[in-house]
Amino acid sequence: MELRDYLRVLRARKWVVVRAVLVVAIAAVAASLLQQPTFTAETSVLVSPDSGSGLFSDLLGGSVGQPERALMTQVQLMQLRPLAENTIRKLNLQTDPASLLSNVAVAAAGQTNIVVIKVTAHDPKLAAEVANTLANEYVTWSRETRQEALKEAAVQVESRLAVAREEILAVGRKLSEDSENDELAAQMDMATGGYATLAEKLEQLRIDQELETGAGRIVSPAVGTNYSSSPGLVRNGLLGLALGLVLGIAMAFLYEYLDDAIKSSEEAERLLGTPVLGHVPIERFEKGESRRLTIVEKPGSPAAEAYRVIRNSLDFVNFERNIKTILVTSAAPGEGKSTVASNLAASLAQAGQKVALISCDFRRPTTEAFFGVPNTVGLSDVLTGRHSMKAVLQRPGDEQLLVMTSGKMPPNPSELLSSRKMKETLDSLEEWADWIIIDTPPVLAVSDAAALARWVDGVLMITRAGSSTREATRKAREMLEKAGARLVGCVVWGLEPGGGPNAYGGAYAYYGGYYYHDYYTGGGQKKAGKGAAGGARGSQQVSAAEADTEWVPSKSPGRRFAEFLGRAIAGLLGALLVLAIVATITWALDAYFDWGLVEAVRGAFPVP
Repeated sequence: MELRDYLRVLRARKWVVVRAVLVVAIAAVAASLLQQPTFTAETSVLVSPDSGSGLFSDLLGGSVGQPERALMTQVQLMQLRPLAENTIRKLNLQTDPASLLSNVAVAAAGQTNIVVIKVTAHDPKLAAEVANTLANEYVTWSRETRQEALKEAAVQVESRLAVAREEILAVGRKLSEDSENDELAAQMDMATGGYATLAEKLEQLRIDQELETGAGRIVSPAVGTNYSSSPGLVRNGLLGLALGLVLGIAMAFLYEYLDDAIKSSEEAERLLGTPVLGHVPIERFEKGESRRLTIVEKPGSPAAEAYRVIRNSLDFVNFERNIKTILVTSAAPGEGKSTVASNLAASLAQAGQKVALISCDFRRPTTEAFFGVPNTVGLSDVLTGRHSMKAVLQRPGDEQLLVMTSGKMPPNPSELLSSRKMKETLDSLEEWADWIIIDTPPVLAVSDAAALARWVDGVLMITRAGSSTREATRKAREMLEKAGARLVGCVVWGLEPGGGPNAYGGAYAYYGGYYYHDYYTGGGQKKAGKGAAGGARGSQQVSAAEADTEWVPSKSPGRRFAEFLGRAIAGLLGALLVLAIVATITWALDAYFDWGLVEAVRGAFPVP
C-alpha cells in the first residue's frame, strides 16, 4: 500500500478512529474519577557515608575511593525491614513492612549526596508522617550503629591501655632494682610512649562517640499537601487519547482487512481483466422518486456526463466495429446494472445511434420504470411464440431508440435465453440497430446471463463502489469466461459526489445459494422507498406496493463482523458518555453538599 492508500483508509474509517479515541479517553477519565486519590510526600536526607572515625569507615558503610557505591549502599539501608517495622510501631499503622515499603521510593537526587524518600498514601498527612518517621529512623539507626562501633573500639583501646599499664609497672619495678640498665630504660620509654598514644586515641574515640550524628541528616522534612499526585485526570486523559488513537487506527486497518469490497478502479480492472470505461456518481432523488433516466431528465448533472463518458469509451473500445451486441450485467443484485443499461442506451440514441434495449430480467424487470412503458408483453412472448418481435417493441419517444421489456415470467428463462429463438431475435434486431443493449439478471443470482452470453459480442460488467466484493466479482468473471463471454469493460457505479468511491457504504454481496433463491422467489431483505418496479414471483407479476422496494444482497462475514464491532463500540461509547455525565454531576453535587457519595463508591469499588 502507498501513502495515499493509508490516508484513504483513515479518511474512510475516520468514525472508527474517533469512536475508539473517545471510548478509551472517557474510560481513562472515568477510571481516574473512581480511583481514590493518592498523595506523595518527600523527605530529603543529606548522606555522608564516610563521617566518623576513619578507622571504621569500611565497617560503617563507607567505601573509600567509591563514593557512588557508598551512596547506593545508604539508599539500600534506608529500605531495611527493621526501619519499616519501627515506623509502623511508632505511627501505630495497620499494615506490614512489605506493604509499607511498596509505597516507598528511595533514590539519589542527581549527582549529589542528597537522597529523597518519597511516600505515597491516600492521606497527605499520613504520607508526610511516614516519610519523616522513616528518615528519622534511618538517621537514628545510622547514628546508633556508628556510636556502637566507636564504643566497641574504645573498649578495645581500654583493654590495650590496661596491658600497657601493667607493662609499665613491670618495667618500673625492674628499673628500681637496676637503675643503671639501659635496656630497661629503653623499654620504659617505649611503654610510656605507647600508653600515651593509646590514651590519646581513647580520648578521641570518646569524643567521636559523643559527636557522632550518623551517616545522614534531614535537610528538608516532608510537608502534607492537598494536591494529589494521582490520579492525574489530564495525564490519564491524554494517555487515553493517545492509546485510543493507536487502537482506532489499528481497528481501521483491521476493518480494511476484513472488508472484501472493491475499493478502487485499479482493483476492479485487475479482478475483471478489463478497463474501467466510466465512473457514475451517486444520484440524489426527490421524495417519492426512486429511478430516473438521468441522461434525459437531468442532462446537465454529473451522472449524465458520466454516461456520456461511458458511451465515448465504448466507441473507443469498439474501434474495429466488431461489437454490436452488449450484455450489461453485474455480479450481485443492487449494483446498478439496469440503471447503467437504460442510461447508456438513451445516451447512444442521443448521439444519433440506432439502439435497441432488451430487458432479459424476467424476475425483477425495471426497464419499464425508466422509460414509462408498459410491461404487459415483452421478450418472453417473443421467445414463446405468442407475439412477434415487432408487436412487443416500444418506442419511448426517441426515434433512435427501441425498447423491449421482459414480459411475464416464463417457466424456463435460462433455456429460452440460450435458445436459437433468442439468437434469431438478436439477428433480426441487428439488421436495424447499431447497438443492442441487453439488461440481464446478475451473474451469480441465476444462470440467465451466462446462458445468454454465447449470443452477444461483449459483456459490460457493473460494479458498485464499496459494495461489490472481490470474491463475487472474481466468481462472476469465471462463470462468464466459462460461458465463452468476452468482457469489453466495466463501470464503477455509486461513487460519492466528491469523486472518491463510496468504499465503505452500501451492502455487501456474497455469492452462493442466497442469490438464486432470493432473486428468483423474492425472498431476502427489503429496503423500502428505493425501487420503482418489482419483479415477478413465479409466473405472476408483483404488485405496485411490492415493486417499490430495492433488494439488498447479503453481507459478507467480514462486513458483518465489522458492522457488529462498530455497533458495539458505538453502544459502549454511548454508555460511557452517559456514565461520565452522571459521574460528573454526582461528583460536583457531592463536593458541594459534602454527601460522601464518592467516598462510598470508592470504598465499594476500590481501585488500587
